[in-house]
Amino acid sequence: MSRKLALMTTLIIVFVGMFMLAFTIQSARASGTIYIRSDGSIEPSGVPVSTHDNITYMLTDNIINTSIVVERSNITIDGMEYTVDGCGSFANGFTLSGVNNVTIKNISIKGFYNSIYLNSTSRILIFRNNIANSTDSGVKLYLSHNNTIYENNFSNNFYALSFRLSSYNTVLANKIMNNKDGVFLDASSENIISGNNVTHNGRRGVVLLASSGNTVSGNRIIDNTNFGVRLYQASSNTVSRNNITHNIYGAWLFLSSNNEFYQNNFIDNSQHVYIESVAFANFWDNGFEGNYWNNYTGVDVDYDGIGDAAHDIHVNNTDNYPLMGMFYSFNTSLGCYVDVISNSTIESFEYFESNSTIKMCVSYFSNMTTQSYGFCRLCIPTDLISSPYHIIIDKGQTQVLNNRTVAENQTHKWIYFAYQHSIHEIIIVPEFPSFLITSLFLIATLLAVTVYRIKHSL
Repeated sequence: MSRKLALMTTLIIVFVGMFMLAFTIQSARASGTIYIRSDGSIEPSGVPVSTHDNITYMLTDNIINTSIVVERSNITIDGMEYTVDGCGSFANGFTLSGVNNVTIKNISIKGFYNSIYLNSTSRILIFRNNIANSTDSGVKLYLSHNNTIYENNFSNNFYALSFRLSSYNTVLANKIMNNKDGVFLDASSENIISGNNVTHNGRRGVVLLASSGNTVSGNRIIDNTNFGVRLYQASSNTVSRNNITHNIYGAWLFLSSNNEFYQNNFIDNSQHVYIESVAFANFWDNGFEGNYWNNYTGVDVDYDGIGDAAHDIHVNNTDNYPLMGMFYSFNTSLGCYVDVISNSTIESFEYFESNSTIKMCVSYFSNMTTQSYGFCRLCIPTDLISSPYHIIIDKGQTQVLNNRTVAENQTHKWIYFAYQHSIHEIIIVPEFPSFLITSLFLIATLLAVTVYRIKHSL
């Protein structure tokens, strides 16, 4: 019996020890609030945040039911792919107040009231984090300016991002999906919202309330339950180059004026635009190109890619230059963009710097019913192709129709050409490619040197 009793006692001691060890580790990970003080120190000690230089701070474990308050400027907080989990707390995950030049990256932050709260900050970079399950906002800015929110994933937050009295901030290349609202700006100006996927949000994609001078550009605003873009008491904002698709309302405007909408694709929204207030005028083109509306039934007799008749939206709201095809924009190796309007689907786009050549592959876009042929209207910077050009379709086997220059200035050339609808390879090449000019120059130089040497050797 004594031997059994001794064995049982030993097992109990081992289990109690393991339990106490687990409790001790969990306690170290759940200390309530962690502070990165202005002098660089971390309080309390023993938490899973470390630094060797008081500049770069790294998480060394998951942090549970704990907030982090950052009081030091000019630092980087690298989450090392660990998680900071508030477990449904009403606290903020990260609080930054009155600090500058802080980077927060590579962290999963979830289960807080606000995952990241910025108050009176500037030059904060929030980069490549997964931000989820915030009962208020994934990232909330108040009186904060010149901050950047870049390449994060936002999901299941009430607001993915909300700004109040905050200006000159950039929201770039984020995935903003399955939140209640995507991006909400309140009394905030001169912000840039660009290149984001704003999709499947439960109410609204992008909201501008009493905000002016903001740019909403190059976003995919798709499948949001109520509104793609909503402007409420907002003025002088620019909404351009977005795909606004499959929302109940593509854009909803109330008491909003002097906003500019151009080069957007409005496709398969239950209603593309709803303007709740009369007598508020907005601009639906840039004086040269408007938007693509998949319910526009006009024609293009003069072959320039622009509808011949205006598209009436509402009183004081008219698109004077509706696009006859979808708008695309492609970056190149030189950092210059080529804009394409086409009623074909652009399957691929390449620019070859070595010979200043553009190559596109297009396919038939079956939803187009207003034209029996395909066309492309390209805006090409002269830095890419400055000389006269040739268009070659399917290595010359397909005829190029209505090839013409629509417009040009010192920096850009607008060209238009058409073809029978099908799958095509399109090459746009300068009349004298740069590699040929360079080769001819080298040959001419070599000949000149040879002639010079022969003449002086006689």
